Amino acid sequence: MSKNQQGTLGVWDGWSLGTGAMMGASIFVVSGTASGVAGPAAALGFMLAAVIAMIVALCNSEIATAFPETGGAYVYPRKVIPGMPGEMLSFASGWALFGGQGIGSSMVAITTAEYLNWTLQWFGISNPVPVKLMAFALIIFYAVLNMNSITGGRIFQLATTFVIAGIMLLYCILGFGYVDTANYANFMPGGVSSLFTASAMALMSYGAWSVIPAMGRAFKNPTRDIPMSMLLSLATCGAVFGLFVLIMNGLATPEILSASNAPAADAFASHSRYGSLIIAVGGIFACVSSSNSHVMTSSRVPFQMARDGFLPKILGTETKNGIPKASVIFLMVCQLFAVATSTLNLLVQMIVFVTSVSWLITMISVLMLRLRHPEIRTPFKMPFYPVTLVVSFLTILFMMTRFTRTAMLIGCLWILSSAVIYLLFTKTGLKKFCSKAE
Repeated sequence: MSKNQQGTLGVWDGWSLGTGAMMGASIFVVSGTASGVAGPAAALGFMLAAVIAMIVALCNSEIATAFPETGGAYVYPRKVIPGMPGEMLSFASGWALFGGQGIGSSMVAITTAEYLNWTLQWFGISNPVPVKLMAFALIIFYAVLNMNSITGGRIFQLATTFVIAGIMLLYCILGFGYVDTANYANFMPGGVSSLFTASAMALMSYGAWSVIPAMGRAFKNPTRDIPMSMLLSLATCGAVFGLFVLIMNGLATPEILSASNAPAADAFASHSRYGSLIIAVGGIFACVSSSNSHVMTSSRVPFQMARDGFLPKILGTETKNGIPKASVIFLMVCQLFAVATSTLNLLVQMIVFVTSVSWLITMISVLMLRLRHPEIRTPFKMPFYPVTLVVSFLTILFMMTRFTRTAMLIGCLWILSSAVIYLLFTKTGLKKFCSKAE
């Protein structure tokens, strides 16, 4: 990033990136599945997941402010762990973020297209354009928007984030009048165990806060802006999601919600036709906001990996405005391929797992920073160390055990591929295509 582009983002920009990325398609789908598992207690599950994410964010903030660089969690391991082990852990963490928050977000383009079709049908309009073709157009639009300047994507992100937050709150306000309190009688039908399972599912909705430190040097005051942006966005989403799911369960039974692909809209449809339209429009804005945020931030990961000589050097180039254009195009191509090959279901399953792996690697890096580098004075210190670090590490491990075997297998294969790619571009003849930037 060129000097004249450093320090353009503030706390509210970071908040919009994190909040916009989290208020994406997952809350409109996962909320129904979680409700089917835990009943109305799924609302508590979403709040608990937000608290867990905030504890992890506190750990992340310490090392993020020590090394406020582009690439986020990818950067940290090799900063505190010398040699090949640090490099491999860094590559694995970056690859996990790119797969989970970058390529994995291609599913949102499909969801956006589905919501657009639903809205058009509400007005009696038949759309002849195939869903996949609409998804292609959306992916290309986000890429073009972020290839010209960071300002266009930033303003677009702020606008869409405020719109979707407002629509979700409006849904809660209007829905409150239709709530049937009888739906809350059996508040936690599956017991405490179901609450933890719902929380593990809800983590999918909060994983995107990690896009904030990926912007690194783009913040005006990283020491203050990064921690505040992460915590503020998590607090916002935790409160809104919890209330959203609680109202949704008051409008429909867990059986109806778990069987629906659009649970929030279907929950309102039997009470108010216009209420269902509101949430459909909200779903469109949520998906748009989430997709744009992921393109803006996830493209920085392969960019920095290439700058460090671990990927082809073309991905490490930038325009005179400091935009990693080649990296944005690379992400766009990967997303288009994912949509074209219909592998989205597999990608969705691995998102939470691989993102959690990146979190665990970051926590290990924080421990190494404390134990091996006392000379590095971090601007932000996590409270109650080492209790906070140990609790967050064990909690994430526990939550990962709540995933399906398929999700864990796919995630492990993705992480294993990072080791293969790292070795190919650092230990074979392919190394000639890579070079470390000055």
